[in-house]
Amino acid sequence: MTLRSRTLLASGIALGAVVLMGLVVLGQYAATAATSIGIQDTLSPAVDSSAEVGLEQASASGSLADYVMLRRDASLDDYRQALGRATTLLADLRTATADFPELSELVADATAAQRAWVKADAEPVIDLMADGKRVRAMRVTNSDEAWTTYDAMVEASNSLHDSLNATRTEASDVLTGFTRTLGITLLAVGVLVTLGLLLFFFGLQMWILTPLLALRDDITSAVRSPGHTSPIRPSGPPEISAVGKDAETLRRNLVSEIEEAEDARQGLMQDAPVVSAMQSELAMDDAPAIPGFELAGFTHSAEGVVAGDWWDAIVRPDGSLALVVADVSGHGPAAAITAVRVRAVMRTALRVGEELDRVMALAAEACADDDHFVTAIILRLDRSLGTITWCNAGHHPAITVTKDKDASLCEPTGPLLSALGGEWEVRTRFFAAGDVVLAFTDGLVESRNAEGEELEAAAVGQFIRAMDGPVRENPGEMITRLLAQVRHRAADWRRDDITVIAAVRDA
Repeated sequence: MTLRSRTLLASGIALGAVVLMGLVVLGQYAATAATSIGIQDTLSPAVDSSAEVGLEQASASGSLADYVMLRRDASLDDYRQALGRATTLLADLRTATADFPELSELVADATAAQRAWVKADAEPVIDLMADGKRVRAMRVTNSDEAWTTYDAMVEASNSLHDSLNATRTEASDVLTGFTRTLGITLLAVGVLVTLGLLLFFFGLQMWILTPLLALRDDITSAVRSPGHTSPIRPSGPPEISAVGKDAETLRRNLVSEIEEAEDARQGLMQDAPVVSAMQSELAMDDAPAIPGFELAGFTHSAEGVVAGDWWDAIVRPDGSLALVVADVSGHGPAAAITAVRVRAVMRTALRVGEELDRVMALAAEACADDDHFVTAIILRLDRSLGTITWCNAGHHPAITVTKDKDASLCEPTGPLLSALGGEWEVRTRFFAAGDVVLAFTDGLVESRNAEGEELEAAAVGQFIRAMDGPVRENPGEMITRLLAQVRHRAADWRRDDITVIAAVRDA
C-alpha cells in the first residue's frame, strides 16, 4: 500500500467519525437553538419596552402632580406625552406577545390598570384644573382611590416586566443547557479524534518518519564522506523510495561534476597563479566581528574565477564602521587588477580616518591610468551618534530599512571613479537600533526575468520589508533569502558579478 493510500485511509476513517457525530449534534442544536433564539429575539425588545412603560407611567404621574402644584401648562404637556408613550409601548407589547397567551394577558392587565388610574386620577384632576378648582384637584389626586389605582398600575407594569424577563431567561437557560450537552458531546468527539490522531502518529512514525530518518542518515553520510562516495539506499514506501533514488542519482552527478571542477581548478592554478592570487586578495570570506553591528557579505563571480566586485568593512579611528561596496567595469583578470589597486587605496584612507569624499578622490586618482572605471559607495555607521553617512560615486543606491519597515535609498552623490575625477558630496541620516542597510552591485538588480524586465532597487527594498523582524536582524539569513528570491525570478542569473553586503545595528 502506498503512502498516499495509507494517509487517505486513516484520514477517511477519522473524517467519517467526526462528520457522523457532527451531523447528530448539529441536528439537535439547530432545533433547540432556533426556538430559544427566536424567543430571545422576540422578548429582548419587549423586556426593554416593559421597563420603559414603568418609567413613562412614573413620569406621567410626576408631571400631573407638578401641574396641580405649580399650574404649569408645560407639565400638562409632559404628562400627555409620557402617557402617550406608555400607551404606545403597551400597544407594541400586545403585538410582540401575541404568541404567548400568559404574557398577552399580563399586557392586557397592565393596559387596564393604566386606564383605571387615568379614569380615577388624571382625567378628573385635569377637568377640575381647567375649571379653576385647584384645591379640589389636589384632594382628588391625593385621594385613596387615586393612590390605589396608581399602585395597581405600577404593580401590573412590574409584573409584566418580571414575567417577560423570566420567560426570556428560561429560553436562555434552555440554550445554555443544550450548550453544556454539546460541550460534553464535543469532549467525547475530542477523545475519539485524539485516539485517531495517536493511531495516525503511530502510522506516521512507522511508515514515514523511520524511512525518512534512514534516508537522512544516508544523505548525511554521503555529504560527510570524502568525495561524497557513500551511497544512498532507497527504502520505505514508494514515494520515499523514489526520493532516495533521485538523491542517489543527484549524488552520482555531483561527484562527477566535482571531479571535473577539481580538474579545471588544478589547471587554472597551474596556468594562472597571478589570477588565483588576485582572487585571494579580493576575497573576504568572513565578516569581521564589530561591536554594535551584525554584518554579512556575499560575492559571486560571473566567470567563476575572479570578480571585479568587492566589499570591505573597516573600523575607523573614531570607532565608527566603514562599509565599502565597489564594482569595476567589466570582469575577469583585468578588472581584478584595478579592483585590487583601488581597494588598497580606499582601505588605507579609511583606516587613517580620511573623510569619505577625500577617500573617493584618492580612489579616482588610483584608477586614472586604467581603461576601467569604478562605481563605489562608502557607508559610515556611527553607533554613538545613531547615524549613517554615505558617499556614492555613481553606484546603485544602498537601501536602508528601519525597524518600522520604512525604506530609503542612499542615492549617488557624485560621479563614478575614473580619470575624469570629480567632486563628491557626503550625506547623513539617522540609523537607529534595529535598522538595516543593504548595499549591492549591479549584478543583483540587472538580472532579467522571463519577460526581459530588470529588477529595480525598489523591488529589493520590498523584498527586505516583507521579511520578518528576526530575519532582518540576521544579515546572513537576510542575504540568503534575498538571493534566493532574486535567483528564482531571474532568467539570466550569471550574467554579471554580484556582491551584496548587509549590516544591522544592535539594540
